[in-house]
Amino acid sequence: MRIMYDLELVGNKSDNLWDKMLYSCPYSTAFQAMAWRNALTKSFKQMCPLYYLIRQGQDIIGGLPMFVFQPIPGIRMLHSMPWNLLGGLQLVAGKQVDLGSLIEAIETTLNQVVLEQGISETVYIFDSNHVNLYERKLIEFKYRKLANQFTHLLKTNSDYEVLWTAYNKRVRGAVRKAIKNSITVTDAQTDDELRNFYHIYLTTQKRLYGTPKPFMLMCELVKTGLGRISIAKKDDQIIAGLLYLAFNRTITLWCAGSLPEFWRFRPNNAIFDQIIRWACQNGYDYVDFGASPPGNQGLIKFKEEFRARRSDFVSYIKVHSPIKKKIWEKAEPTLRKMYTWAQHT
Repeated sequence: MRIMYDLELVGNKSDNLWDKMLYSCPYSTAFQAMAWRNALTKSFKQMCPLYYLIRQGQDIIGGLPMFVFQPIPGIRMLHSMPWNLLGGLQLVAGKQVDLGSLIEAIETTLNQVVLEQGISETVYIFDSNHVNLYERKLIEFKYRKLANQFTHLLKTNSDYEVLWTAYNKRVRGAVRKAIKNSITVTDAQTDDELRNFYHIYLTTQKRLYGTPKPFMLMCELVKTGLGRISIAKKDDQIIAGLLYLAFNRTITLWCAGSLPEFWRFRPNNAIFDQIIRWACQNGYDYVDFGASPPGNQGLIKFKEEFRARRSDFVSYIKVHSPIKKKIWEKAEPTLRKMYTWAQHT
C-alpha cells in the first residue's frame, strides 16, 4: 500500500507548530529554527522562506526548510539552506516513513515552485545521518553530488571534567594560560559589546579574505535568544569573541574574531572551553565546531585537540536552467566583493 504525504507551507497559522516539530527531530539545529528563518529574511531581502510541514494524514512526521534566493533580477535559486549550512529534510524520531514516497511528494511540490518562479537550480544539503537514506532517490530524480564537506562535533557529558581530561594537553595548557593572564570570558550584555565584537569580527574576516555576515543578522539572532556572543576581555578590553547558536540538542559555534596582538594570551581557547562547559551544564548533547575548509589543517587540528570528531555533510544540485546558472557563476564573484565592501563600510 502506497503511503501518501502532504506538504503544508508554514504560515501565520502553523508557524508555532514548526519549532515544536523540530524539537522532536534528533538532528535539528539552529539552522532550521523559526528564529533563524525570521532573522535571515529580515537581514536579506533577497531571501524568501518556503518552510513545509510534512503530514501523513493529520500526523506531522517532519519538515523541509527551503529558501528562494534571488541575488539579482531574473536569477532565482531554491536552496535547502544558504551558505552550505546544514539544512535538508528533518524527520520526527520514531516515525515510520516510506522514504521513496516521501521524496516523490517533496519533488512534486518543489517542481511546482520551480515552474511558477523560474528557479534556475535546486540544492539540498544533508548531514551524514541522512545522506545514505536519500542519495539513491535523489540521483533517480537527476540530482548530482556537488561535494563532500565536513564539520566537527564534540559529544558533551553532564560531567564537564570528563571532557576537560580528554582535551589535548595543549588545550588545557592554553586555557590555564588564559586564566593566569586574567582573561575573562562572559556573554556580551550590551549593545556596545556587540558592536565591539562585530568590529573585531570584520577585521578578522578582512584578514582571512572572508565574506562577513551582516550586523543586522547578528543583532536579530541575539535578540531572539537563538544566538549568544561569548567575549574574552583583557583589562576590560574585548580581544576576541564568538557568536554561537543554541537549539534543541546542539550548540553551534559560528562567527568568530580575535585581535592577533592578544593571541599569546590564548583567548580563543578560553572561549571554546567556556562554551563547552556551558553546554555541559545546560544539558546540550553536542557542540558543533562548524565547517572547516579541507585545506586549513591548522584549524582542523585546533578543533580536534578539543576531541571534536569530523562529521560529513553533502550537497546535491539539480540545474533547471544552464544559461541562468552560467550567468550567476560569472556575476557571483563581483557581487560577493561588493557585498563584502558594503559590510566593511
